[in-house]
Amino acid sequence: MYPLKFKNILKEILWGGEKISAFKGITPVRKNIGESWEISTVPNYISVVSNGKWKGKPLTELIEQYKGKITGEKIYQKYKNELPLLFKFIDTKDHCSVQVHPNDELAQKRHACNGKTEIWYVIDAEPDAFLVSGFSTPISIEEYERRVRENTLEEVLMRHKAKAGDVFFIPAGRIHAIGKGLLVAEIQQSSDITYRVYDYGRKDAGGMSRELHVEAAVEALDFAVRPENELKQETSFINSNSIELADCEFFKVNLLNIKKNTTKDYHLFDSFVVYMCVEGSCELIPTNNRKTSLMQGESVLIPAGMGDFEIRPNPKTGVKLIESYL
Repeated sequence: MYPLKFKNILKEILWGGEKISAFKGITPVRKNIGESWEISTVPNYISVVSNGKWKGKPLTELIEQYKGKITGEKIYQKYKNELPLLFKFIDTKDHCSVQVHPNDELAQKRHACNGKTEIWYVIDAEPDAFLVSGFSTPISIEEYERRVRENTLEEVLMRHKAKAGDVFFIPAGRIHAIGKGLLVAEIQQSSDITYRVYDYGRKDAGGMSRELHVEAAVEALDFAVRPENELKQETSFINSNSIELADCEFFKVNLLNIKKNTTKDYHLFDSFVVYMCVEGSCELIPTNNRKTSLMQGESVLIPAGMGDFEIRPNPKTGVKLIESYL
């Protein structure tokens, strides 16, 4: 077992920009890239290994062959050949659509798949950038439908100014959107089910309005105002090189700020671990001494059966990693 890196899955989207190319060091620069799916087993977007002896192997094939040694024994028993999380970088040159995701119960009933709870970590933000999370005032289903028809839904959405280091936890059912001018890391349940309820009146490349799912979203939406709609900010690393960003039934996410060689051992977790490198660089060195480099904008999956390893940060820059596991 060794740290697994994957080929880029870059998605051109109406509101995408050029920041992902710059962040990941992709040349020539790709325009209109809204999302980079870093590690995925979503059908039609299955990650393919880009390093080591398993280069060219789809992640689902590796899980099928090695089972819990890749994902963790309990995770494999529950999810089989699926990785239960999906990892992305998102760049919004323009506003992302206002949307909501169903919870597990509704998603299973309608689509026979997982729901989607997610977390955003803001990597970079232009001045006046904002995110939407929840409603600013309680509304009824009737008012929601009327405001969608009258294009006044924005008036009752909770906007938050966003800057680098801000963290947003978006449970299934919460209305949300990423405003323009943001580069965000997203960790979410493995699902591609989205109900789009408002799209700023935009047209696609063919001059057509994008499909909305106003009625389908009604059963998914939480119309209440929740105090936890407020954002969480990245706090200081003065007392620790690790900050908890989220801890819920679907994932645990930490931010690591590593300045010196650090040994990691996750064998008691019985879970795969994913690192998304958001700043600096490092080398990952398992006991077999096979080095795997990790640069800004790259992501890596640590198989559950890999054993302990060392993180050696770039001595000049250190490394900042988003660490995720179950």
